[in-house]
Amino acid sequence: MFDKFKMHGDVSLSWHNKTLEINTTGPWNMEFFEHLHAQLINMVRKQHITDFDVLLNIYGEALPIPDAQNFHIEFLKTSSAKAVAINLAQCDTRSMTKQVCDNVYPAANLDHKCFNTRKQALAWLASKRGKE
Repeated sequence: MFDKFKMHGDVSLSWHNKTLEINTTGPWNMEFFEHLHAQLINMVRKQHITDFDVLLNIYGEALPIPDAQNFHIEFLKTSSAKAVAINLAQCDTRSMTKQVCDNVYPAANLDHKCFNTRKQALAWLASKRGKE
């Protein structure tokens, strides 16, 4: 039997000032989250940014397996991210993905909100930074 499965999902990361933009396609398995976490740690260390927010652009079927959700929650609890804006404009599973996000981010003590456009998501992140 195989110990590891092929990673399901794709991700690309980029910095825009103090916003980490994540473009990701689901569905996601545990191997995807292991890869994602390694990429996130690497991006934050390279830029030496410890106080940032996240713009998460989701494409396709964005549904993680339950074990991966718990794994991701534990990872997020150690993150220095301040807020996550989730852009669901290109998500095929908006309602279910929003439910997952509404479970995961509060469990990790992260402020979050879902949006139907990238522009709305960025405006919300800017308003959160303005309150600091």
